[in-house]
Amino acid sequence: MIGLVKLLGYVPLSVAQAMGRAVGLVLYRRRTRTREVARVNLSLTYPELTPAERETLLRDTLLENGMIGGEMGPMWGYSAKKGLGLIRQVHGEELLDEALASGKGVMLMAPHLGNWEIINNYMATKAPITIMYRPAKIKIFNDWMVARREAVGCHLVPTTRDGVMALFRLLKQGQVIGMLPDQEPKPERGVFAPFMGVETLTPKLPHELLQKTGALTLFAFAERLPAAQGFAIHLVRPGDGIYDADPRVSAMAMNATIERCVEHCPAQYQWTYKRFKRRPDGARDPYKEARVP
Repeated sequence: MIGLVKLLGYVPLSVAQAMGRAVGLVLYRRRTRTREVARVNLSLTYPELTPAERETLLRDTLLENGMIGGEMGPMWGYSAKKGLGLIRQVHGEELLDEALASGKGVMLMAPHLGNWEIINNYMATKAPITIMYRPAKIKIFNDWMVARREAVGCHLVPTTRDGVMALFRLLKQGQVIGMLPDQEPKPERGVFAPFMGVETLTPKLPHELLQKTGALTLFAFAERLPAAQGFAIHLVRPGDGIYDADPRVSAMAMNATIERCVEHCPAQYQWTYKRFKRRPDGARDPYKEARVP
């Protein structure tokens, strides 16, 4: 795996993306787990679309998600300078500058949209940032992955108790942290809140970090531009409800902001993830109902 990613680090972005699209097309044309998970997710979140419209979005989703895999080479194989050169536009940069100038801690939340890896390159030019990540199961790959991510100038902490405590400490010190807000937590660490019209188990950690540190938060995503032009960074201010003392109100505001981001380029969202596996009130797992392999 490491060798493959290193090899992709020598090819132009256009070639890496073309290879990823080819993989995505194979995943779409066969009854794969990836395709069927995305199909369930899109049926839940876009019920207003016709079957033909949802099928088109499904195909586009598999192609875009395939490109994420192909882009691992450029993201982890290019030099920091070359990777930064892939960023063609930055929208809402004034929001980040304002937050950094406040003297408060800043929590940057990056949904699984576009290519979230390249946000690290951008943030490293703005301020020191510590990012929470979920460790890979294979240690040798995990160590290499962490090294490559930190090569662009950011610091990583794992999703462990020590990692979480580090985030609280850094925010209280007025530092910048980054995290992914749309992964399903353990039931005791989440609260149900609507996302795209579906009650979704949503992590409470962002709410706890904001409440206990007085930090500010912004959302960021990197839109994949057409024809291998590169990426556009978007910085988005959430609604004030995200700072509410009620964890459900805060989660609703967080999910609503993720929705605003997704609306910009819906096929680039990671619909291939089982986001709605746990249901409220004992409802059945929609993936099991659809007999997803």
